[in-house]
Amino acid sequence: MNEIVSYNDKVLATMDDVERAARAMAGSGFFTDAAQASKAVVKILAAREIGLGPFAGMVGVNIIQGKPAFSANIMAACVKKSGRYNYRVTLMTDAKCSIVFSEKIDGKWVEIGTSDFTIEEARKAGTKNLDKFPRNMLFARAMSNGVRWFCPDVMNGSVVYTPEELGAETDQEGNVVAVKVVERAPKPTPNEEVVDGEVVEETHEMTLQEAMVYENSDGQQYGTLPSEILQSMELAIGKALKGADQEQYDIYTKKLKAVQIILASRKQ
Repeated sequence: MNEIVSYNDKVLATMDDVERAARAMAGSGFFTDAAQASKAVVKILAAREIGLGPFAGMVGVNIIQGKPAFSANIMAACVKKSGRYNYRVTLMTDAKCSIVFSEKIDGKWVEIGTSDFTIEEARKAGTKNLDKFPRNMLFARAMSNGVRWFCPDVMNGSVVYTPEELGAETDQEGNVVAVKVVERAPKPTPNEEVVDGEVVEETHEMTLQEAMVYENSDGQQYGTLPSEILQSMELAIGKALKGADQEQYDIYTKKLKAVQIILASRKQ
């Protein structure tokens, strides 16, 4: 399995850097599940939280029903590169996968537990693609369970799911090819209207004046806050976007845009 090395966060030091990378990747057309820059931003931020770069995020991270799903390769690589944990596959058949996890304690590798996943468990869980790629699916589920149980800190506190656990269908390499979506009635936001049952977003660019009057939880308008506070808010809002539901995502996106407009105006 190829090792994924830790990402140098200095390359994308600001939210503007992240957005530029997201626009470039979304515009490339290579990532069909993130054709919009806003979706690409979320994937990049999710990868950044576990020390991986933007490309690894676009390829190995999927946001499904508001939850981050990581490929088995991403999880396995995070275990290997941690230096503190390791794993060893002790059984790999079409019926069962067993993975032994180890931790380096006082300079010695100590086995801390075994994660098994069987074809029977997979069928009970409704896991897809068992007939096509049973070993791949069993490995992915054994790996995600093992990371949750024995070394959750390698994912920086993120709850670990594989795409299959969240109802997605994947190919042999673990790439998502289809997602079961729970349909919800569209809810128009203040900048949207419903036409023939479809939500249509009105085109409206936020002005500096509108950005200045946004308020934080203490009732302070953004325009009155020092740039240092706004920069901290920019990072905090970016993190909050990860895992947000649609309603929260819309709110956070507007707040983030307001912060960025004010900061940009102060640099001029």
